[in-house]
Amino acid sequence: MDPRFAGFPRRRVIWGQYIMSFSWSLGLWAAVPVIPILSLQLNENIALAGLVVSIGGAGRFLVSYTTGPLLDRFGRRGIGAFGIFVRMVFSFLEGLSPTYLSLLAFRFGSGIGTSIWGTAHQTITADVSTPEDRGRISGRKQGWAQFGAIVGPVVGGAAWAITGDIRMPFFINGFSKMVCLFVMIFMMVETRQLSMRPASAPAPVPARETAGPPLPRSTGYLSGFFIRVGYAAVSMGNVPSVIVSMAATGFLYVLIGTFAVNLMRATVQDLVLPVYVEEVLGLAESQLGIVIAAMGIGGLLASVAGGWATDRWGVQTALVPGALIATAGLVLTAQGPALFGMVLLAVALGGAAALVMVGTQAFSIDVSPPGARGRFFGRTQAAGHFATFVGPFAIGGIADIFGLGAAFYVIGAIFLIMAPVGVLMGLVGPRVRARLAAEAAALSP
Repeated sequence: MDPRFAGFPRRRVIWGQYIMSFSWSLGLWAAVPVIPILSLQLNENIALAGLVVSIGGAGRFLVSYTTGPLLDRFGRRGIGAFGIFVRMVFSFLEGLSPTYLSLLAFRFGSGIGTSIWGTAHQTITADVSTPEDRGRISGRKQGWAQFGAIVGPVVGGAAWAITGDIRMPFFINGFSKMVCLFVMIFMMVETRQLSMRPASAPAPVPARETAGPPLPRSTGYLSGFFIRVGYAAVSMGNVPSVIVSMAATGFLYVLIGTFAVNLMRATVQDLVLPVYVEEVLGLAESQLGIVIAAMGIGGLLASVAGGWATDRWGVQTALVPGALIATAGLVLTAQGPALFGMVLLAVALGGAAALVMVGTQAFSIDVSPPGARGRFFGRTQAAGHFATFVGPFAIGGIADIFGLGAAFYVIGAIFLIMAPVGVLMGLVGPRVRARLAAEAAALSP
């Protein structure tokens, strides 16, 4: 047992994380499929519907950098509870929106609360994780979130069908955040002390070296090619030194992975797929719920398996297959499948996104610096929030001009980049983790 956890209720905190992941996701996915549809009812324009989805990302991006230092200074529990409260209030207000502009404003406020809670949530996970189980904890946390993503659309769709009111899913979302608030206040404990460095310890200096270690014999030709290309890219003399440092410490790869995962959620799950299923495939509201729930099923299965594989064989075993499956699934979705084919593709897309997310989260835990985890995750989460800000509006514009099929092709091309990035994460992660462990050992009394 790690001596940091002596007398600390680690299991209780981990289960609190799981409960909040499920409840948050249930409410979120009860509301997400109807957000672009409600927007289209208030203003019939796909690009403006994309703005409603993306404006939450603007709110999240706005507070990401300030949230991290607050978590390091004042702790995770209080700041996280405040974020949940903000999100809860605006979730209820979204359901009361009388106009397009009011919906836009309330979605912006919701994004602020989501950013604060999300950064605290990921920082707590890093605090209570060890190198031996960070993949499984991330995978199970994501698995509970995916279980909520399965239940949420069904509950939201049923509430809409029974009441005939498209706004009911928003109220379900508000109550789900109330459950998270109770868990944070009454079940969670402060974890900041688990990652604090000794008061006399200097801040870690980012490594500047970019020459990779010798490649293991098990490295295949294709993997070796990706690794050498990556190191050559960051070693070129005309690349700014900050990029070199970010690549050497793994920070750059966390940014790319976080961006890709959030782009998938914000553009495919939140915007393009619901509109595509309803307007192009001509499926009913209940069938839309089935498709979205299928993504959750794929994500649930892949999260648990991906977390286990990550701990056993490295983050690349989740990231590379996830990126390739996502690319293939998006291309096939653009071909206009029937309901059964769309459900199968939704399972594959949900599983692929979960694999990339679990691998990215495990890697980010590996390279997060003790004593500054709040700042680290605030900055990396900003990349994801930037994706949710610009992604839906940009992809919505592409869909308006070139069609929804073109939007799937563009997102698939972006995800293809994650395959070589995943290989580089698998190489860089152990080096950075070993360096941070050596620094911690040197600073121990």
